[in-house]
Parts: sequence; structure tokens; C-alpha cells
Amino acid sequence: MKTILLFFVFLFQFPSFSQDTLNIEKEIFYNINNYRVKIGKSKFTYNNSLVNGCRSHSTFMGKNNNLVHVKDLMNVGASAEIIQLNYTLDRSNSEIGLDVLKTFINSPPHKKVIEGNYTKISVGVYVTNDDDLWVTIRFI
Repeated sequence: MKTILLFFVFLFQFPSFSQDTLNIEKEIFYNINNYRVKIGKSKFTYNNSLVNGCRSHSTFMGKNNNLVHVKDLMNVGASAEIIQLNYTLDRSNSEIGLDVLKTFINSPPHKKVIEGNYTKISVGVYVTNDDDLWVTIRFI
């Protein structure tokens, strides 16, 4: 029942994005929470208020082909941010979500944020015409 409810929340919170994009965001969130549980941390709750900003930032990075953090996280309502460019769209959404997590975990600064004492996250992705996946995750 929880899986169905989570899918329902994602489906109706983000109506302007394709089903594939929504599923990739859901898989990233799911994999990050599974990782946190495995290391003894509590799961994040999803923060809907920051998702549009995450998507906008991912879109900005993708359209400009420039991996860049926002300059002032307080202005976007976040305490931390991790970003990524990923080239694995030739896989299933669950594999993409796991690959995004693995890439973040293999980077000590990103891993520190994922393992940090934040309680909420927002995930926003953008897929270019060349199938490059740009990811922004913000933490509160």
C-alpha cells in the first residue's frame, strides 16, 4: 500500500512533467531513502515546496550544458544541494535511480550531504534531447 501511495503522490504533485521524468525522480528519492535506512539513518520526507526550483535548476544546467550550484541556497529555501550530470538513460528507471545514488555516494562531499542530518529533500531532473540527465536535489 505504501508503494502505491508514494506513486500516487508523485503522479499528482508534478503534472507538468512526463511519466518517465516523474518515475526517475521517484526512483532517485526511493534509492536515497533505502541507502539511508541501510546505514541506520532515518528516511527523508519529500518536500513538494522545493521541487519546482530543483527542476528549474536542472533545466537551466541542461540547457546551458553547465553543471553549477546555486550561489545562495537560503534564497531557494534549502540548506544543502547536490547536483549531477548522468549519462545512463539507456537503462530502466530503477537502474537510473540506483546509478544516480552510486555516483553521489562515490563522491565524499555528496555522500556527506546524503548522510547528513537533514529531514526533507526535493528532487528535480531534466532530460536533454541527447538523453543527458541533469539532477538537482535540495535538502532541508
